[in-house]
Amino acid sequence: MIQCLDIKDARCKDCYKCLRECPVKAIKVVDHHAKIIESRCILCGHCTKVCPQNAKSVHSERADVERLLKGGNVVASVAPCFVSSFDLQDFSVMKLALGRLGFADAQETSIGAREVTAQYKKLLEGGTFKNFITSCCPAVNTMIELYYPKALQYLAPVDTPMVAHAKMIRKSNPDAKVVFIGPCIAKKREAKESGVV
Repeated sequence: MIQCLDIKDARCKDCYKCLRECPVKAIKVVDHHAKIIESRCILCGHCTKVCPQNAKSVHSERADVERLLKGGNVVASVAPCFVSSFDLQDFSVMKLALGRLGFADAQETSIGAREVTAQYKKLLEGGTFKNFITSCCPAVNTMIELYYPKALQYLAPVDTPMVAHAKMIRKSNPDAKVVFIGPCIAKKREAKESGVV
């Protein structure tokens, strides 16, 4: 998910800024270089932002998406941030561009967010939860699972908008392959583990 430069790369020797800044201390020192401990990482991406050497980068999945597109029937679930990321106001422009790239369809992930909100409303109205932690952010979900397991009982048993939307797409188009397009690094892990994205 997050890649580090080769551990022998001299540019990031003895820097450790990412180690000091990691909110869950998921970075260790190996041979004078900072190395991510994947089993402890929540994929918040903070280390990629604070690294003065650009020694950490997000793993690209472009080749995987291109391979999927060759097989056809790929539907894009696009995060709401497309508005600011691509300076667009109209989703139809994004949908057209993705169609030209080979996507069979493109939809806004906010469709899944509406379903998630409805599920939260049902939980609150049902009285099962007086309060709960929303489950929209996979980095927060992973942090709770790894570092605050006692709080798991308060984590709403509801899919994230990305997973909810993918399930909706797959329900109406069972053979579709769903690709999520958005800036969240933690969603890369969530997508792999979901079985629907």
